[in-house]
Amino acid sequence: MVSGAGSGRPPVIPLARPVLGESEARALTEVLDSGWLVQGEQVRQFEGLLSARLDGVGCVACSSGTAALQLAIACLQLSPGSRIAVPAYTFAGPLNAVLLAGMEAVLVDVEPETFKIRADSLLELLDEPKPPAALIIIHQFGLPADLQPLLEPARTGGVAIIEDAACALGSHLQLNGKQVAAGTVGDLGCFSFHPRKLITTGEGGAVVSRQQQLAERAALLRNHGIVRDEQGLTSYAEAGWNFRLSELHAALGVIQMDRLDGILRDRQDVAKRYLSALAPLQEFGLQLPQVPDGRHGNWQSFVVRVPDRLGAKAVAAKLRQRQIGSTPAAQALHLQPAYKNVECWGGSLDGAALCGRTGLALPTPPQMSDQQIDQVTEALQAILS
Repeated sequence: MVSGAGSGRPPVIPLARPVLGESEARALTEVLDSGWLVQGEQVRQFEGLLSARLDGVGCVACSSGTAALQLAIACLQLSPGSRIAVPAYTFAGPLNAVLLAGMEAVLVDVEPETFKIRADSLLELLDEPKPPAALIIIHQFGLPADLQPLLEPARTGGVAIIEDAACALGSHLQLNGKQVAAGTVGDLGCFSFHPRKLITTGEGGAVVSRQQQLAERAALLRNHGIVRDEQGLTSYAEAGWNFRLSELHAALGVIQMDRLDGILRDRQDVAKRYLSALAPLQEFGLQLPQVPDGRHGNWQSFVVRVPDRLGAKAVAAKLRQRQIGSTPAAQALHLQPAYKNVECWGGSLDGAALCGRTGLALPTPPQMSDQQIDQVTEALQAILS
């Protein structure tokens, strides 16, 4: 282990920080100088870069990751009240999108070891007399879920798959022996470019699909359902939203895409050093993240599980007292007041509850130093022991 910090107050270690520089500032100035601020060349360029990165899928940029989920659900044209399965341990965005679409959500338990929705529970749910019309599969914290066992049963039953890849740009999973980009396997994939993601547009998201008709429908609904004739005159094909991404946001995204490979390398390096430094703390009950064979995550977040006797909230508070940014990684949604009436598949959802109590996100600022890794490790050891 590299020697710890010297005397004096240790530096603040932020939970995360976007990688921004002069290139982003110039890009924003150029957009302002152009006078064209909405749905123009920068958006088209950003969509093209994303599509190229994601194996050529159709790509529709929008105003947030949650907007992407809303568009994805709307693209499926499900009957009102259709059931959609959602992991019980995650950020609230996917569940909110389901409920606000007028659908019936079904919360499904997760594996505490990987934080992923339980495939065995989903397979049981698909065999029910009233199976869900769609599954939302989340690549939690940038570590891909295993879609292989779900694809054939879902297709056979006519059940759509939406991948919530909000955290997973640059992540890959193995499918039929090949590595494929997270977010490109299901009927639709959703991405987020919030500042805590690897690349950011400030706020922003994208819907992707290999099915042209779904991508075209997402583009239609993103912009009020507007269509234009040969003269450029508008009419409304159907009701839609204003989920457009501005040129300013997209200009940030264009520059950020150039940074993506470097950011991915940096996160892999941080994760490798964390795994080595924190390994001895397993004797105090710390559970390190597990990456099953065939899945390659981008390490958007480095999430551990602390002993249940302490809890993530208490440990995060003690780390913040030491100027180390940390937070409970996600929520057990079935325990939140807003969702007390949502169906819970299989009963108590013990895995989600455990993750909600113990899942802790550690800081992953850009170019995290060995000294900072040591500070986090030493602070955790003091708290856990």
